[in-house]
Amino acid sequence: MLIIRHADLKDLDFLIKIFTLNIPKYFHKKELVDFKKYFNSNNIETYFIIESEGKILGAAGYAYENKKTARICWVFVDPNHHSIGLGKKLVNHCIDILKRNKQLKVIELETSNLTYKFYEKLNFKIQYIKKEYWPNNADLYFMNIYLI
Repeated sequence: MLIIRHADLKDLDFLIKIFTLNIPKYFHKKELVDFKKYFNSNNIETYFIIESEGKILGAAGYAYENKKTARICWVFVDPNHHSIGLGKKLVNHCIDILKRNKQLKVIELETSNLTYKFYEKLNFKIQYIKKEYWPNNADLYFMNIYLI
């Protein structure tokens, strides 16, 4: 049975293992430092784990940019469990929470040419693209959903 729960500091070591499994295809090894900083900040309050039978399978979260804008961030799933809907469940969980904030006008995210189609299926729209932006030379896709 799948459950989504708030992340806890004790989850970090296992999340690092899953993150590392997604290198080099989806992340560059340099990004692990940024993920650790994010996880060890106050953002852990808005970061979520998806697990089955006590085993962590993936994670995702959000952070507020300001009162009207939130950003989906650090979405990743164990590669052994890709393409079965876990990422979709995590992102939709974050969106559902964010929609309850009546001040919020837009949810944004940064992704790559490898995953932007996943977010398009969740109704995110491409706002712009920066070629060879990420450390692995993947393109940056800046996407968002307007809530109004």
